[in-house]
Amino acid sequence: MPQILTDNRELIGLLVLLGVSMVTSLLLHWLVICRRLYRHGARFPTGLLFWRVFRELRQYKDLVTAGGKPPTFYFYGFILAWFNLLLAFGIALRILWIQSPHGGG
Repeated sequence: MPQILTDNRELIGLLVLLGVSMVTSLLLHWLVICRRLYRHGARFPTGLLFWRVFRELRQYKDLVTAGGKPPTFYFYGFILAWFNLLLAFGIALRILWIQSPHGGG
């Protein structure tokens, strides 16, 4: 893996972008969405289990729209979550392509 990174600088850039995007998404989820859910009776594993992110986003959207406010942070979180998933999938495919005999890098 280190040889792949030294030979392909675009891969380093994509990994840095993925890291920054994931940290931003986690901070948004923990600081905005989870706080609202905890105020309305959610229990502890909220925000820690990655497979519950979309369910927690839906709960947040329901709480916000019930209060008559626009669900702006819901859309930010939803778009960032899908962006992270697709970017990670694209990076994995790029690494596999570089490692294949015909990809060469």
